[in-house]
Amino acid sequence: MASRSSVVSGIGAPGRSWGRMRTMTDPKRGERPASTGPRRADAVANRAKVVAAAREAFVAAGLGVSLDEIARRAGVGAGTVHRHFRTKAELVDTVLAAAVEDLLVAANSAAASADDAGGALRDFLVRLVTEGAEVHELAARLQAGARNVEGPVAELDRAMGLLLSRARAAGAVDRDIDERDLAAIVAAAHAAYVHPAGGERAMRLVLRALD
Repeated sequence: MASRSSVVSGIGAPGRSWGRMRTMTDPKRGERPASTGPRRADAVANRAKVVAAAREAFVAAGLGVSLDEIARRAGVGAGTVHRHFRTKAELVDTVLAAAVEDLLVAANSAAASADDAGGALRDFLVRLVTEGAEVHELAARLQAGARNVEGPVAELDRAMGLLLSRARAAGAVDRDIDERDLAAIVAAAHAAYVHPAGGERAMRLVLRALD
């Protein structure tokens, strides 16, 4: 629905590093070709190396790291990076899309397998807040409608909606809470988590708004 707030794009705090993003991304996701044409195996492998190196570089040095530095970390030439990613924005989008897709897999798994619908929702929200989109730059990219991220974000929102619906049906959360409320709660929980006086306890206190 167009009017629904995105749970993910509501997260962001200036000055944060990529931090726990390292636990979200899967280097193998970089193996997906950007075009529909055939690719040589070495080209696919090089692209995966670039995406993995970019992830590690962003964790270590932030989004300001250069494409040349990413090429050095990947052990490939700068030309290889530019052949796969015409701009740095494309590379950032690819890494961010992989991060969101990892969360999507976790959300779908929680929705499909959990007997405790309320616990599944709360456990996933903790992961979303602490691992998923911890930096202001990520939130800014999502809010700007990054081309490679829009689809995974929309799918993640749908998965989150399913988790919420099941929790409501089970009587595990306040039945009046809708998806816009959930987006606001997640944003508030993230703000509490990254606050100097906050942390995990503060985050969990905010998540009690679901009760």
